[in-house]
Formats: sequence, C-alpha cells, structure tokens
Amino acid sequence: MINFIFIRDICLLLLYSFTSLLAFIGNGFVCRISFQRKNSINLPLSTINIFLLNLALADALSGLTIPLQFLFCSKYFLEHIKISSYLCILSKSIQILAYNTSTLIICVITFDRYRRIHKPLKQYYQRNTRLSIFFSWFFSGLFALSCLISMRVHIYFISYEKLISCQVFFPSKSSYLIRKIRVFCLIILFYIIPLLIISILCTLTMRTIARRSIIGARQFPTFQQSRTCSIRLLIIIVIVFALSHLPVHFMHTRDFFISSLNHSSKSNKCNDTTIYLFFYWLGISSCCHNPIIYSWFNKQFRRLALNCCRSI
Repeated sequence: MINFIFIRDICLLLLYSFTSLLAFIGNGFVCRISFQRKNSINLPLSTINIFLLNLALADALSGLTIPLQFLFCSKYFLEHIKISSYLCILSKSIQILAYNTSTLIICVITFDRYRRIHKPLKQYYQRNTRLSIFFSWFFSGLFALSCLISMRVHIYFISYEKLISCQVFFPSKSSYLIRKIRVFCLIILFYIIPLLIISILCTLTMRTIARRSIIGARQFPTFQQSRTCSIRLLIIIVIVFALSHLPVHFMHTRDFFISSLNHSSKSNKCNDTTIYLFFYWLGISSCCHNPIIYSWFNKQFRRLALNCCRSI
C-alpha cells in the first residue's frame, strides 16, 4: 500500500515542476515581447518595460532554481559529488536572491504606477530607473550572501517511501541564532515593509483614480470601465502579494519565535511537514503569477502575446 507521505511528495513535486514550467513560459513571453517592442520602434525601453523585464528575469531565475534544486539537492547527488553541498546551497541562495529581487521590483513598479497617475506630467529620468533596478538586485544579493553561512534546504528523492525532506547545511553552535536573525530580517525587509509600501501606494493610486472626472457623456462608459478595471487590478495586486507570502512567513515565525521547544533540540532541525511544504510552494508560486498580473492584464501586451503565439 502506498503511504500518504509518498503521495504527498509526488503531488508537491508535480506542483513545483508545473510552477517552474509556467514561470519559464510566462516570463519568457514578457522578455520576448519587451525586446520585440524595442526593436519595432527602434527606441530604448520605457521605464515600465525595464521594470517588467527585470521582474520577468527575476521570476524566470526563480523558476530555473526549482529543477536545479531537484538535481543538486537530491540525495544521490549529495552522496556522490564532493561539492554537491555547495552547489545545493548556491542554488537555494540564487532562488532567495530572485525571490527578494522580485519583491523589491514589485514595490518599485507600484511606486512608478502611483507616480504616473498622481503626477502624469512630471519627468522621470532613466538614471533613477537604473538606480532602482541596481539597488533591488544589490540589496537582495547581500541578503542572499548571508544564506551561505548556514541554511535549511530541501533534500529530494530520499527513498522510495519519502521523496522530500530537509536538512540544515553547515550547522554550528550559532547556526540557529544566525538563521533566526535572518528569518527576522526576511520577514521585516521583504514582506512587512514591502506589503505596507504596496498597500499604501495602491490605496493612494485608487483614491486618485476614483476622484478623476471626465467631460463628455459619450466617453463616460469607457472611462468608468477603465477606472473600475484599474482599481480591481490594484486590489488584486495587494491581495495576491499578501496571501501568497503570508503563510510561509507565518510558519517561519512560529518555528523560530513562537515554538516552545528548547534551543538545543531545534538548532539543527527543520520543518518538512505537509503544511509547510505546501505554504513554501505557495510562496514560490509568485514567479508564475507575476507575469499574469503585471503584464497579461495590459491590453497591448495581451495583443502582442497573442500575435507572438500565432507566429510560433
């Protein structure tokens, strides 16, 4: 009789694989269409296209690390390749880099959307765009480097009865404290603060859109429909970001700050329960639904994407 753990792991591996595939397809379309648009008009990419392109690159990189971890973090690879532990932790660090960069770029996109709607005539220099992108990648890279000291990673294909487990690499006496500090910084810097920024900016943007008026009865239905779609999209952005990342951060908070287990018993242990593995998938799934939210809801992008599909 096949046990529950085996069936759970099969389902999770399918979810992870499907997420990676969607991330490649969706973000690949964003990248291809961005460069096609640039070549067709022979002009530099616009500010919003630069942001969307970097968001797509970060999400595609996050999707790429999923199959890489299947390989480098598999039990066979770890047991037979000397540098396997370094490759495994490196692939995990790259995923954290891409995940956090994506979060910061979403904040930048939200601010750019607010700026364009609140002050549409104000000029925004390309230098500011490059600095925003640079600091998003640089700041996320600094945090990812800290993960090389001691990290919890998933181990795949353990046995025929259990396919997914977890392990703390490079443990030491202070590894639990390091991981605890890192989790605290992750929650504050890459969830709570970005969520506040996104929520406030989306609220201000919705207020500006709602207060807009239009002259002419004929144009009112189109204007009203456009305004409703814009407000609905902003609400979706806040809800999706909050709900996709909240569960896994709640589990981190519970494991490191709420759990009543003593320090010694949990210093080298990690959570591989079904609920945590599902919440982990929910968190990394942002790499495949970001291109839908930030690109596919744009009519011009949708038209270009359909034309791109027909040309394949």
